Amino acid sequence: MCLISDRHGGLIKAVREGPDFVSPHGVHRYCLRHVCSNFNSTIKNVVLKDLCWQAGSEYQLRKFNRIMDEIKKQDVKAFAYLDAINKEKWTASHDGGWRCGILTTNMSECINGVLKGARRLPVSALVEITLERTVHYFHVRAIKGQKMLQNNQLWTDFACKMFISWQQKAVEHTVTKYSHAQQSASVVTRRQGRHGMNTHVVKIATENAHAASGINLASLVLTLKKYAVHTILVLHQWLRIIMM
Repeated sequence: MCLISDRHGGLIKAVREGPDFVSPHGVHRYCLRHVCSNFNSTIKNVVLKDLCWQAGSEYQLRKFNRIMDEIKKQDVKAFAYLDAINKEKWTASHDGGWRCGILTTNMSECINGVLKGARRLPVSALVEITLERTVHYFHVRAIKGQKMLQNNQLWTDFACKMFISWQQKAVEHTVTKYSHAQQSASVVTRRQGRHGMNTHVVKIATENAHAASGINLASLVLTLKKYAVHTILVLHQWLRIIMM
């Protein structure tokens, strides 16, 4: 289980004192939106706040380090503030895949929006309307999922859109095979002005295909194609539609 919250002292203390809430059974992560907000309250610089968000939401370690270097260049105190926070707690690049791409507590805020107005009702009515709205919320999405499956759609609309984007990016990358046994390759990204021409090492046999592992997914897609490995075999566990 991955618990994402703000850095309220009571929450941190409760998690720390929970004997069973330790990896691999559970991990505690900070909401990136709250980290950025607290950072801005101390540093009071909107530009640095944006860089803080970029650093926390970046999955590739190389890019994370580059953004942190830029923050350090602009304000050493701002860098020290962020550097003092456990990177596993607030950055996607050091998370290890626990967040599953979720950086903030917006999911719970979304549910609060669904239940807007119910909090002022008596307890019995509050429980009833919470149940009704939650059931409706999942029912509507279950219908959408069922239609996708009936149309023989393996992945969600969003996942399909992202995969097409990865394919388009991969066209301009170059790949060199290394080991057929490990199905490993070196992928060089295309040049974009002063950026690009970065080398990614991909090992299909051992890689965790989720974005949170820091893989350049366009590089992964290109390597899969090079070794004639069907993308479904690697990506399906993350992108498939599941009816509960």
